[in-house]
Amino acid sequence: MDRTFSVQQIKFEFLCYLKEFGTEIDLWCIGTCEDPDAALFEAEVVDREVDIWLWKPALSAKAAAKVRDYFIERFHLKMSPASSSSDHSKFVFLYRPKGKS
Repeated sequence: MDRTFSVQQIKFEFLCYLKEFGTEIDLWCIGTCEDPDAALFEAEVVDREVDIWLWKPALSAKAAAKVRDYFIERFHLKMSPASSSSDHSKFVFLYRPKGKS
């Protein structure tokens, strides 16, 4: 069985990631998707070797959307162009785009 994470677990991990890799919120993007490999790497939104990124599978698409919306509303993170909002978008991802530090 695949591991999934609660809304609170994902929020905590994302906040830790922001703290560790830079709190300049205007540099970060967040979103939800069905397949993080396809949405981020195959679409060349994120460079796996260079960029800072993280994704987590949520319990449901609704839970993933709650995490995404929390970071957009509370911290004003930008919505990623790779984000989708289908009923199957249970992955939440966070990244700092190429060349940003």
